[in-house]
Amino acid sequence: MHTSAAELGDSRSKDLALALERHEREQPGFWDFATNRRQGGHAFFQYPAMMVPELQGTLLDDLLAVAPDTTSIYDPFLGSGTVLLESVYRGLSFFGTDINPMATLLSRVKADPPSQAEAAAVVDRVVTRAEAATDEALHTFPNRDKWFSDEVALELTRLRTAISAEAEERLRRFLWVCLAETIRLVSNSRTSTFKLHAYAPEDLETRRPQALETFTAVGTSNAVRAGEHWKRIHALPNTQTAGAISIVRGSVLHDVNIPVRVDAIMTSPPYGDNKTTVPYGQHSYLPLQWIDHADLGADFDADLLRSTHRLDTASLGGSLVHALNTQERERLETASPALRYFNAALEGKPDLLKKVLSFSRDYELALRRSARPLRAGGFSFWTLGQRRVGGRELPLVRITAEFLMAQGHTEVSTIIRQLPRGRKRMAVRNNIGATMATEHILVMVKE
Repeated sequence: MHTSAAELGDSRSKDLALALERHEREQPGFWDFATNRRQGGHAFFQYPAMMVPELQGTLLDDLLAVAPDTTSIYDPFLGSGTVLLESVYRGLSFFGTDINPMATLLSRVKADPPSQAEAAAVVDRVVTRAEAATDEALHTFPNRDKWFSDEVALELTRLRTAISAEAEERLRRFLWVCLAETIRLVSNSRTSTFKLHAYAPEDLETRRPQALETFTAVGTSNAVRAGEHWKRIHALPNTQTAGAISIVRGSVLHDVNIPVRVDAIMTSPPYGDNKTTVPYGQHSYLPLQWIDHADLGADFDADLLRSTHRLDTASLGGSLVHALNTQERERLETASPALRYFNAALEGKPDLLKKVLSFSRDYELALRRSARPLRAGGFSFWTLGQRRVGGRELPLVRITAEFLMAQGHTEVSTIIRQLPRGRKRMAVRNNIGATMATEHILVMVKE
């Protein structure tokens, strides 16, 4: 008996929903992954709001069990490359995009990692070269003195020069990631927040970071991680070789070439505008000032480093221009009744309403462009948080589902997980962006 595409899609949706539900039924708290610890290539650099590798891997395994013809995954908000690695480990082709040059650099290293021997050798060469350097002209950029002492800047300059002397781009990129993590640890910006927030003067008086020593430790650890990652890729059986990988820097809103067709989408979009939720741009600003821009790829845009806020302003919800357009607001609220209901409570707070509408405008467009290449019957997985605005919880999960349903998708399932230690850090703890205790994975299917 012939099974229609619609019947097959409906059967797969039911099977996937049952598979996802079964985990929690058989092991309560399964999706919390409370003891998760990032290892291998997942641990090269402390990127903000990273997804849980085991969680995304489980989603992929369940997807492949019900849709074994799945061969390609798309992540339009690439971030640290968690979905990239989990896709590669399963022999799947992968396409990823992100506006942040630090995200695409990190993912390009993960897509083509050095072996442990290669990584350890190149770290040793760079450290030896930097230790022997003399009379180095300090690398400069705006406000460098605010974020680095002269002693740290000198050692970072020597490391930068030593890395640039390496002949192979693939190895240089690995070294830049090591330098980025070093910069995160030795700058005058607090590591307790993703925002650029300088230590208090009294703390700086006693703070004595050592850039060369820190780079050596980071490079040594990352060499071991690279080896673990390299082995996992090369351990794939001959019948399951790694698929093609394409990583593009650009905004899904307007300036990035998206793939023609993919079998599934797996991603974690921003929870709100980056300035008040997770400031990916600020977190990446200092490392990107030290990395040789030639190694960031032809798609690098130097304008993104014009200021500490430029990258976040260019991201979703970063621009408030035309945010209160009446016609656009009506279109968005027609697509999402949950958004209409939430906005009604903000009528007396125009500044907050403008922020929500600005983000919603960009978000709906990003979802539309992201989902465009998904094949009919293809599944999408959206890891989402519920931030607070004006003291009220913004129902982002419901808004996302309604935006997607308006674009021809159907809801399959929603997973709710408790975040480890009950919190995910946001940019600021106030009425706009707060810490979160739960996270949702919204699963949709394209009709």
